[in-house]
Amino acid sequence: MRRVVIIVSTVTVLIFAALFYQYRQQQQDVAQLHQYQTVLYEKTEQLYEEAQDWQNAIQLTTQDSRLQGDYRVMADFLLSYLKDNAEARNVYLRELKSIAWDQFLQVKRLDQDKKQNYSQTQSMLVNARSLAVQYQSQNEQRYAQALAEAEHLNIQTRLKQTLVESLKSQQDQDMYAVFELEQQILVKAEALFDILKAHQWQAKDGQFFFYQDQPLKDFNRLYQEVIELNGKIEKIKQGHKAALEAKL
Repeated sequence: MRRVVIIVSTVTVLIFAALFYQYRQQQQDVAQLHQYQTVLYEKTEQLYEEAQDWQNAIQLTTQDSRLQGDYRVMADFLLSYLKDNAEARNVYLRELKSIAWDQFLQVKRLDQDKKQNYSQTQSMLVNARSLAVQYQSQNEQRYAQALAEAEHLNIQTRLKQTLVESLKSQQDQDMYAVFELEQQILVKAEALFDILKAHQWQAKDGQFFFYQDQPLKDFNRLYQEVIELNGKIEKIKQGHKAALEAKL
């Protein structure tokens, strides 16, 4: 009988030890999850702030000593992906700057280029389209590669599923919405240029003056649409800024 009691006692101790271990592991897991969320929040906001300075490379460190195990792997992987996206965006902006895209509709420049049969402006359009196609293609490749790599990370299955879902949700981020609006601006900028090529105009007081009413109306309408698209881009940026300030 004493032996039975000892065996039962031993089994009971082992069960409680196992339960305590599971409880402790669960508590540690919860703590790491909270830390993971904190690190992601802090790092993504730091990334956003750094990315505003698009003329310089992003210096964000993706690893964080507060995290351990699977959560450290996940955070490093996701933050690296976001950092690469942000840096690619800034490289794209720097390349647009290098072709003077911000001066595309500058009256003085176009007035001078008109004498050269708009050769510079034509070149700017070709380069801007090429850069946009290249940027979009690289984004798609980077996204597909990240999804493939996430599937093979050596982490728990449930965490891997969470990571994959996080990656998929990145497709709806503001950066992509801004890029789509920029592409609409590119199309309208080309339409504005077509009007300038097809009709007589002169530069006066920093503005375009057309000899006919219809091209003037068409030009002003398209230009207003460009202004509205820029307003939408600014609204997205301000919305993100307001959301950030509300969390601080």
